[in-house]
Amino acid sequence: MAADRRPAAWHVVILVCFLPTVSACLGDPPPDPASAPLEVVLDGCGLNRDEVAPGEHEVSVVGEGRLVVTDAAGQEVLRLPDGTSTLATTAQTYTMTCVVEGEETTATLTSVAAGG
Repeated sequence: MAADRRPAAWHVVILVCFLPTVSACLGDPPPDPASAPLEVVLDGCGLNRDEVAPGEHEVSVVGEGRLVVTDAAGQEVLRLPDGTSTLATTAQTYTMTCVVEGEETTATLTSVAAGG
């Protein structure tokens, strides 16, 4: 009777050993849209995502220059010369203005409520 259980036990051992390897291939799940981090490449004003959900988002800049974020009413909501800061978004469109060596480029970030 013990011989009948041995193959089943080996199957469990194999499954336990290989399951973490297989799950690692699937990658990390996408971040929550309400807290997804934003990365802005100043040269060309490239965003890692152009849409988020309302919430607090860590914003980091890459490159030399500065980032100015304005809301739909044109009010400045964030000025970031370098490093990282937090941008609290509501459901609206934001203009990301990147200034590099006196030249401005822009990108649009949309904050959309779930299901909206």
